[in-house]
Amino acid sequence: MTRPSPASIALIGLPAAFALGCIPSARLVARAVGGGEILDSGDGKPGAANVARTLGWKPGAATLGLDLVKGSAAVGTARALGAGPHVAGALALTPVAAHVAVVRGRGAAAALGAALALDPLATAAVLPAVIGGALTRRAALGAMVAALGLPVASLALGHRCRALWGTGLPVIMAYARLRGSDGAAAACDPRVAWERFWFDREPAAAPEEPAGTPQQAAAADAAAGASSEPGAAATGQDS
Repeated sequence: MTRPSPASIALIGLPAAFALGCIPSARLVARAVGGGEILDSGDGKPGAANVARTLGWKPGAATLGLDLVKGSAAVGTARALGAGPHVAGALALTPVAAHVAVVRGRGAAAALGAALALDPLATAAVLPAVIGGALTRRAALGAMVAALGLPVASLALGHRCRALWGTGLPVIMAYARLRGSDGAAAACDPRVAWERFWFDREPAAAPEEPAGTPQQAAAADAAAGASSEPGAAATGQDS
């Protein structure tokens, strides 16, 4: 059987990959198990972690599986058909970008699926970071560390083209995190950017200064002194 050309694979595969990325897995699973709208539950993120925390590990695992398939299906099929590394790389990034742009998710699970299909050996090298993050309840940190390490691992294995395209995965994930949830302020504050980039969360609010601090006392004394001056001046004039 004649294999399709790289151009035809890209022509058919890119729209298909984008369409896969647009599937709102978390919302579909939540509705299927009677959980309602997942965007109105938990932290409001349309991802496997929020589904697991809100509805239990089984719906969370189903969401994770669907997102992994979203990321891996197009690039895996293309590689099986003999697509070159550049076509495969483009097909790896497309569903992740669609998930971030359309579903408004963070793209970690889809990126993991894409990485597994694009460069299995390099992904295996960084997978301990994902597992460690999950076991220590630092899944967001583990996912970002793994994403940043993926192109490094690909280069170490001599997969230069895959490393080039693999660099796009942490870039897309970083954009999604720094963008924040809908309605969130821009990450102009370095502290906000740090928390979003590494931990996919907003920084804890600074504690309010308790009443009766020296600064407040000094301000109150100054205000009291200013208010008493007109009265003192009037007393002097009357005498």
